[in-house]
Amino acid sequence: MPIEIVCKIKFAEEDEKQKEKEEGDKESLIEEPARPRSRDLAAFASASTLHGLGHICGTGRPGVRQTLWALAFLASLAFFLYQAAKSALLYLEHPHVVALDEEAIREMVFPAITICNINRYRHSALTDADIFHLANMTGLPPKDRDGHKATDLLYPDPDMADIVNRTGHQLDDMLKSCNFSGENCSSRDFTVVSAQLGAPPGTLSVQGLCPCCATSEQGSLARSGC
Repeated sequence: MPIEIVCKIKFAEEDEKQKEKEEGDKESLIEEPARPRSRDLAAFASASTLHGLGHICGTGRPGVRQTLWALAFLASLAFFLYQAAKSALLYLEHPHVVALDEEAIREMVFPAITICNINRYRHSALTDADIFHLANMTGLPPKDRDGHKATDLLYPDPDMADIVNRTGHQLDDMLKSCNFSGENCSSRDFTVVSAQLGAPPGTLSVQGLCPCCATSEQGSLARSGC
C-alpha cells in the first residue's frame, strides 16, 4: 500500500511540472510575435527617405525630442494637404487671366487699301472698237451692231490705257461712304496704281482700274488687295 501511494504522488508531481512547462511555452509563443513589430517599424523608419520619420519612430519610449519631431511632421503634412486641396480646387474652377496694355495713339497711319472690281470693264461704256480689241481677252467673236464681223471693219490701233480709264468702273460709283479716325474720306483720297509687282504708281493694273488709298510715307503699292 505505501508503495502505491508514493507512486501516485510522484506521477502527480511530474504531471504538474509538465503542465507548467507547456503553459510557459504557450506564453512565450504569444509574447514573441509582439516584439518584432516595434523593431520592424523602427527599422522601416530609419531606412525611409521621408524626412523626420526616423526621428519619430524609435525602439525606446517616446521623449521630448520625438514629440517635437512628430509635431513638426504632422504640421508639414497638414500644410501639404492644404496646398494640394487648394490647388485642385483652383484647377477645377478654370480661372482666366487676361493682361491688357492700353496705348493711346493720337494719329494713326491710314492703311493701304486697294479696291478692284471683279468686272474690269463696263459693258455700257464699250464701243465696237473696244469690243474688237478686247475680243482676245473675252474669247467672243467681235461683231458690230449690224451683225457684221469686225474683221471686215477697220479700227485704229488700240490704246489700252484709254480703254481702261474710259470703260473701267469709277470709284465714285462704288464708294458709298468712307470714314477713318473720325474724319471723312472720298474718292479724291484714292489714286489709281498698278497691281503688278514692282510696277510704278500711276500705271494701270491687269485687273482694270484699281484705286488705292495710301499715305505718302508708305510709298507705292506693291501688291493688289492690300
